[in-house]
Amino acid sequence: MLTFRPKKQKLTPLRILVTSVLLMLWILLVAPAYAQGGSGQFIVKLKNSVELGSAPTLRRLEKEGEFLADVMSRNNVDAVWLRAGSVGTHVMRWGSSVRDTDQQAVLNRLASDPEVEFAIEDRPVRAFATPNDPNFSNQWALRSTLNTAGAKFDQAWDVIRGSADVVVAVLDTGVVFETPDLMGRLLSGYDFISDVPTANDGDGRDANAADPGNWISTEDSQTSTFSGCSVKNSSWHGTFVAGQVAANTHSDSDVAGADWNVKVLPVRVLGKCGGLLSDVLDAMLWSAGLDVPGIPRNPNPADVINLSLGSSSTCSTFEQSVVDRVNAAGTLVVAAAGNSGGSVDSPANCSNVLSVGALDRDGSRASYSAIGSGVSLMAPGGFTNGLVGLSNSGSTTPGSASLASKTGTSFAAPLVAATAGLMRSINPTLTPAQLRSQILNNTAGFLSPGTSTCTANQGSGTCNCTTAVCGAGMLDAFAVVSAARASSPVANASVSANGLGTSGFQESASGLNPVRLRGSASSVALGRTVASYQWIQVSGEQVMTGTRNTADVDLPAATATSDLVFQLTVTDSVGENHSSFTAIRVVASGDDGSSPSSLASASSGGTTAPTTNNSTTSTASVASGGGGGGGGANTLGGLFGLMVLLLAFKMLGRASSKE
Repeated sequence: MLTFRPKKQKLTPLRILVTSVLLMLWILLVAPAYAQGGSGQFIVKLKNSVELGSAPTLRRLEKEGEFLADVMSRNNVDAVWLRAGSVGTHVMRWGSSVRDTDQQAVLNRLASDPEVEFAIEDRPVRAFATPNDPNFSNQWALRSTLNTAGAKFDQAWDVIRGSADVVVAVLDTGVVFETPDLMGRLLSGYDFISDVPTANDGDGRDANAADPGNWISTEDSQTSTFSGCSVKNSSWHGTFVAGQVAANTHSDSDVAGADWNVKVLPVRVLGKCGGLLSDVLDAMLWSAGLDVPGIPRNPNPADVINLSLGSSSTCSTFEQSVVDRVNAAGTLVVAAAGNSGGSVDSPANCSNVLSVGALDRDGSRASYSAIGSGVSLMAPGGFTNGLVGLSNSGSTTPGSASLASKTGTSFAAPLVAATAGLMRSINPTLTPAQLRSQILNNTAGFLSPGTSTCTANQGSGTCNCTTAVCGAGMLDAFAVVSAARASSPVANASVSANGLGTSGFQESASGLNPVRLRGSASSVALGRTVASYQWIQVSGEQVMTGTRNTADVDLPAATATSDLVFQLTVTDSVGENHSSFTAIRVVASGDDGSSPSSLASASSGGTTAPTTNNSTTSTASVASGGGGGGGGANTLGGLFGLMVLLLAFKMLGRASSKE
């Protein structure tokens, strides 16, 4: 381990220059080579740590390295630095001399150092989902059928169908961008998986959030990297979760998503056999528009983050710090409670996170769902009746788009995230605390379809939920958006297309103006009337010039593949107004239309103001060890770099002694 002792050395311009160059050599050559081996990772934060921006200066990196090396040396910790983490942390890989059974003791010793704020395991996380009977029925989870746990989105859509300037980040396995029913709904996103074998796409972190598949073969399971991982086909978990939120609704194809207009920001944190906590926490900060060292800032900050993942542990100080920062940035965090049948997993058990358990169709607690005081509310997750959604036919790499039926708290959580997105489309000023409060204060009462009542610590099994162990109640999207609306007008905008290759609704009629804007579902408070409608085109190929002032507008077709975005503003008879955005991807002949859109940040949709002035276990097994990466350096190159680095430091030390 390289140790710097700034108090004993004279700082000169030459030393700063040489040390900076050497540090960069370490980062580019040595650290990636070490990152290919090892047996686990940990996260450490120093009390005097300087938080690094997305592009930290060499001087900041140098000072952090000096302090960190000193702490590791005096605590006799055999570890290799992998990368600067978020919130002033550092991600380290254990050296070969540290046995698995000794790692926690070393972390405890390190954490007791007066200059260390915390030192924790970079523990594995997993997805919370399991495929169910492929002979699925209808989408009961979105409906308002009497005496079922349906979340009443069909009624909520009469109030608001969402807005295309609202963003829900899905931190998951990535998505298959070519999925037809997600066409036009996806932003480009980012891949935060730092471990190359786990990423399964040939490199570490990059700007490609596509899901290459996360299958585990028999050969994989016999390697040290994936030892203990179950042999399985690719799950397409992130595609399913994204579809629960935003599958193109009213499109006469596949399935309906809970929000007709919202944009999904796919962020890849899970790969083969799961993922790592440090990657998830970095991804959360990035999704909220905050800085992560070495990563370009997110141009489309999320209103809501969905986490259909977790691990069986308590919420660490680091996790809570990240949640707090994300909330302070204005982003709500929604997380699956877990599928172990016990208490709530992390990060769902952190404060100020909406923790979502799962119900079956009849309203009973899904046998696998976590329960207890850490659950915020319950939502449809399925058990004997699965949730139908978007998937893929590929057992390893992506094949053709398909449908599947799945169960899990993984799929209950995105319904809550979508509800929060509908709320933000009504009122974008709602804070995360207000979103949580309104969702929890407007739940439906639990049903009692069975004979047994759920109790804390009972383990798995179906039972009747109560507020003592299942949270505030059952998700009721209609009640929630109605409360968010209050007395304000609501511009309920949608766009469809007739006779075009598009992701929008295929109407039966034909005509010369096939792009159809519909605002007639907009509403105002009792005793008020609609004073005016105003449509404008925000982006895409120009098919509308100026403004249109009727509720419904028919427009000519675009001539090339284009994301068409429109804004509707409704003003009521007392002068209050509200705006929402709707978007559609029109696809030219011969184009698959799958490339992600980077729009959805147009103006302040959803404003309200006077006119004067957001039986199952896991499909992905717990990851073993893993982490690090970035790729590009082999062991020989890393060793050569290390030799050069050590020689240069030796020469630098001799030069320093003569100064």
